[in-house]
Amino acid sequence: MNYDVSLLDIKLFLMTHQFGNFSEVARRLDMTPSSVSRKMNQLEEKVGTKLLHRHTRAISLTEEGIAFAKHSAEIIRQYDLVSQRIEQKADSPRGTVKISAPVAFARLHISPFLSELLELYPLLNLEIHQTDSFMDPAQEAIDLLVRIGVPQNSSMRMKQFATQNYVMAASPSYLKLHGEPKTPEELLGHNCLVFIGTKGLQRWFIGIEQLDAFDVSGSLYSNNADTLVSGAVGGSGIVLFPSWLINEELKAGKLVAIMKNYRGSTSAEQQTVSALYLNTDKLAPKVRVVIDFLAKKYGSPCYWDR
Repeated sequence: MNYDVSLLDIKLFLMTHQFGNFSEVARRLDMTPSSVSRKMNQLEEKVGTKLLHRHTRAISLTEEGIAFAKHSAEIIRQYDLVSQRIEQKADSPRGTVKISAPVAFARLHISPFLSELLELYPLLNLEIHQTDSFMDPAQEAIDLLVRIGVPQNSSMRMKQFATQNYVMAASPSYLKLHGEPKTPEELLGHNCLVFIGTKGLQRWFIGIEQLDAFDVSGSLYSNNADTLVSGAVGGSGIVLFPSWLINEELKAGKLVAIMKNYRGSTSAEQQTVSALYLNTDKLAPKVRVVIDFLAKKYGSPCYWDR
C-alpha cells in the first residue's frame, strides 16, 4: 500500500469533483490545468485504481472515486478541525467559514451584515454559497447551512433563529380593482401568483386553528420568489410569502397584508429558519461566532416580524 498521498492530493481531488474540471481548480489555486491533471494521474497511481472519468466537457467520478471522495472529505474535515484547535484562540477566531444559504434569504438577511462581521473578526474569511438546493456538508466541506422549512430528523445540530411566518399580500392597486378576499374560498376567484418548487406548484395552506390545503391559480408562476414579489407589487395578483421576504414591501406600503385573521403557509407543518452544522464534539470558534453574530442581528423575535 502506498501511503505517499498528501493532503494537497486529496484537496485537489475533492475540488476536481466539486467543479468538474481541472481549469477551475487550477484558477482557484494559482496552478496550471496540466499540473492539476498530472497530480490526479499520480494520485490514481498511488491508490492503484482509476478515480476519474475524463470527458471532453467535464470530469466525473468512477465508482471507486465516489468511495474515495466520501472518505477523503472526512479526512480533510478532521484535519481542519485539528488545525483550528491548535491555531485558534477563543477570543480571535480565524480561518475560512463556508456558508450555504437560500438565494433570497442570503441576499436580504446575510449579505448586508457581512462587512460588519468581517470587521469584528479580521482573521475570518467567508465563502458564501447562495443556492436553494441542499448541499451535503460533509461532501462539500460546508461549515454552516442556513435552511428554511420543516425541520427534518438529522445527524446535524441545529440553532433555530425563528419560526417562519407567512403573509398573504397584494398591492393597493390590485385590491382597489378586484377587492379583498375575506375567506380562503374567495381566493379561488382571485389571481394568485404561485411559486414553482421542485415538486410543482406550491399549495397554499390556510386556516385559523387548522391549516387546510388550497390549490390556488393565476396568470404568473415562477421558481424565483423575487419575480413573484415584483409581480405582486406591480398589481398582478396575490402572493403568500414569508414575512422575511416581503417585510420591506409591506413597510413601504407597496404590498398590503390581507386576511390577517387567517394563518397561511406552504406546508401543514411549522417551518423554521435555522442554522445547521455537523455534529462534532466541539464546535469550531470560527463557526460559533458566525452563528452568534447572526442570532444577535436577527433578534428574538426576528426584526422582520417586529
